[in-house]
Amino acid sequence: MASRTALRVIEPGMCTTVQDLGRPGWASVGVARGGAADALSLRIGNRLLQNEDRAAAIEMTLLGGAFACERDIIAVLAGGEIEARIEGRGSTHLASTWAPFELSAGERLVTRSIRGGVRTILCVAGGILVPPLLGSRSTHLGGQFGGLDGRMLRPGDAIEVGEPRGRCADGSAGARARALAKPMLARRSLRAVDGPHRHCFDSAAVKRFWSTRFEVSLQSDRVGLRLNECIGSANFGGRMPSEGMLHGAVQVPESGRPIVLMADHPTTGGYPVVACVAAVDLPALGQVRPGESISFETVTVERARELYAERERILEVELPTR
Repeated sequence: MASRTALRVIEPGMCTTVQDLGRPGWASVGVARGGAADALSLRIGNRLLQNEDRAAAIEMTLLGGAFACERDIIAVLAGGEIEARIEGRGSTHLASTWAPFELSAGERLVTRSIRGGVRTILCVAGGILVPPLLGSRSTHLGGQFGGLDGRMLRPGDAIEVGEPRGRCADGSAGARARALAKPMLARRSLRAVDGPHRHCFDSAAVKRFWSTRFEVSLQSDRVGLRLNECIGSANFGGRMPSEGMLHGAVQVPESGRPIVLMADHPTTGGYPVVACVAAVDLPALGQVRPGESISFETVTVERARELYAERERILEVELPTR
């Protein structure tokens, strides 16, 4: 049987992992959904290659990596704009984000710093193949499971790829993908609904939360975005019995400095939740860089549902599934 190895890691970059759409349905046993921090870019990248939305890909953070191609493949870079070039035998050419490109055996894909976001997804026609665990190929770094041995990619790692499902998208589809995704991922005023513990904060703290422009701490990762500004703690001091938590929940610990839970968040938490980012803006949340500023815009639950449904309708029109 021919080897499925298509890429070999030369330089992995800062925090590069295998991710898909995660493993929903396991929170009751302490396993978060996880998956790509920017699931919209993963889905769009996969659609450009005729993959299923949930196909696994390589998520790069802040700094890309270098990969040697061992057999011919078609790939696409989606999400944060990234400097990328394809190096062959005596020639070099650029690869643009959102545009499918060919990689031939013997060539190298070299990616550098990510601009206009924090994460870039490298999707490959056929999807990345690693052993599934609880229905997903996603890496959970904190739990050290999933992906490739539950860890970040290392030099020398062999990346296996499945068989392509069909003809990849043309340039016009890539242009539509860029036009669709970029405004959504660039949002830094994140729409959010009131959290279940809003009543635990005095009116001044709630007003500060909705009116403050927060700087994102350097101590942020796939577990949570820590915000530097203080809104004040809850009336009971910031601790409470643990409850179930969601991606996008805005917890406020005793320090009064909010933490926005990310893809690899703990499934329970003992800090009150003042708000929760609407599902439509979770991909933008996954593209916020440390040092950037964000704010929150209040919407009702009904409006949050409408916004999500509207985005899904647009996605189906512009980039329909097979």
